[in-house]
Order: sequence, then structure tokens, then C-alpha cells
Amino acid sequence: MRYYLIDLMPEDNPDFCFLDSYPEGLGLKTYKLGKGQPLKDDYPADARIYMSDKEKGIQVPDLVGNSRSMLITSQRVKEVIERVNQGPTEYLRVAIYNHKKRVASPDHFILNPLGVVDCLNLRASEIEYFQGKVVHVDRLVLDPGKLEKAPELFRVRENSRAYVISDRIVDEVEKLRPGVSNFWLEELDQEPSREQGGKT
Repeated sequence: MRYYLIDLMPEDNPDFCFLDSYPEGLGLKTYKLGKGQPLKDDYPADARIYMSDKEKGIQVPDLVGNSRSMLITSQRVKEVIERVNQGPTEYLRVAIYNHKKRVASPDHFILNPLGVVDCLNLRASEIEYFQGKVVHVDRLVLDPGKLEKAPELFRVRENSRAYVISDRIVDEVEKLRPGVSNFWLEELDQEPSREQGGKT
């Protein structure tokens, strides 16, 4: 099976909107969106995000670029992922408001895969550590031996802000018509770790 990293800051079209903030009303709970922790009752019922004033784009694409490492998709993409994905995930409705404080989309969703997956070949990946802790991941290389029970959408243990999807999701999303907008993916290399009995 192939797996892909989702680009959360695509630059496909300057007409597309961009977001610089979290949903209003989350307060200090915003950290949960980066860690894959459940929000449940902490999430506001009327969640809204305003388009960034730094960017002029106003069109709301299927995947909304943002600087907060949130996976924000249209309802139709969310429905495909929800149907295919069997992993624990919160699907949080959010309204996107334009620069004039008017609703541009009432039904986009923040996808919050819960938890993280130990999925990397640590030797083949490029990871920067400081005092034994991960500070940056430059290159993700998956270990196929660790993916046998991985869900179709998940976060990487060494970088919880990295979202990975399987080719099963990609195949279904590509069937949508019209085609999805602003949805950019990078196929991830896979290399068995030595401890898994594979070659490096």
C-alpha cells in the first residue's frame, strides 16, 4: 500500500483563501488540535475561523491551507475520508468567514485523527534531536513492517502535525467530480528497518 503526506500549506492558486488562526472560542485548548487529542465538549458548537488578512484569496477550496497545521477539508472530502477511514478521528464542523466577516463556507471540517502512529524507519528518516527529544523532522521514511495495523488517516509519532493518508483514501477522493481543489500530496518512501528483518 502507498501512503502520502498531506501538504497543509499548498500554493496552488492565489485566489484560494488562507487561514492564520484557530477556531474562535477554543482558548488554551488549541494545543489538542496539534497533538491529536480529543476535543469533545471543548469544541464550540458555532466554531468559526476568519480568513487571513495577509492573503487576498477568497475562494474556499476542498483543502484549506493554514499556518496552524490543521487538516481542514470540504464536506465532500470529509465524507469520503470518513467512509474509508476506520481509525479514531474527530470530524469537527467549522464555518469559514471572509475578510468582510461574512460566511464563505458554513460546512468545512477540521479532521482530527486521534493519537499518533509509530510508523517511521528512524534510521532512514531525517530527524533532528535535542537532548533526546525530536525537534524537527526533515524527511519521513515509513517502515512497512509498522504499518500493518495503521489506519487510513493518521498522525506520525515523531511529528504529530504530519498527516498521512493511504492510497485507498486517495483513490476515492480522486473519483469526486468536479475534481478536488488545493489537495496536494507527497508520496512517502518506504524502507524496512533492520530490526524488522528487512534490508536497508
